[in-house]
Amino acid sequence: MQPVDKFRSELAEALRRSAAAGKAAPEALRRFLEGRFPGIRGETAAALVADYLEKRRSEPEAAAAWLETVGTILFQDYDGSPLAPEDWVSLREAFSAGAEEVDIELLTYVMSLVLEHGAL
Repeated sequence: MQPVDKFRSELAEALRRSAAAGKAAPEALRRFLEGRFPGIRGETAAALVADYLEKRRSEPEAAAAWLETVGTILFQDYDGSPLAPEDWVSLREAFSAGAEEVDIELLTYVMSLVLEHGAL
């Protein structure tokens, strides 16, 4: 099993647990992301969770797919799944906000994708 596939499986379980957690869901999901991806912390993880929760309100399945795609980016193995232009802007903002807390290789990878997709 590839790391991205393992992440997708773990993410599905984490999303089920966070939905059951109610008001504690954002914190539980942030801890999951920080635990799975030590290269992100603080503001970046919080911004990604906030983006996910906002998307989940209107389209839960699309939000889960978005978070899976973000996971491939965090693994530095972007699978090419399409993201909307505003998603690339959100990624830029999330990683810019927490740039001092993000692993430099991951930050460089994300920003190169952001640039490639015209959001820089």
